[in-house]
Amino acid sequence: MPKKSLKFVLMVNAALEIKGDRAQVVVKDIKVKPSSVSLPIEAAPGKKAKGKRAMKKLGKPIHDIILESAKAVSRKADEGIFTSVDLFNAAVKKYPEMNKKSFNTMVISAAPEHTSWKYYKNGKDYLVYLGKGKYKLRGKE
Repeated sequence: MPKKSLKFVLMVNAALEIKGDRAQVVVKDIKVKPSSVSLPIEAAPGKKAKGKRAMKKLGKPIHDIILESAKAVSRKADEGIFTSVDLFNAAVKKYPEMNKKSFNTMVISAAPEHTSWKYYKNGKDYLVYLGKGKYKLRGKE
């Protein structure tokens, strides 16, 4: 989004009080002209767009993409064990605009056994974290 600027004047009515070797600024009043400023439409996020940015761009929620990729990768993987890199590589073939950091964060949030899961809790638990970057689909034991 291009940068926009708003012009306004800030008037401060202040006094400088000197007592001995100390000086103190006392603010009596602050006025802003114009008293109200309207922001451009682009600057204020709409209610419909909240939390839907990635889905709008990708066409479906990242968690659905992760689960879809996990099912596909686990079928091909030895003993159904895979890494988040395997998942990302499978997902990016179908969704090339996928953001790797967001994807990896959501993979962690889908595996409650992961040590960093406490930072990304969201109720999804379809992956089992096996340690050292390895995952397995829950229920595929």
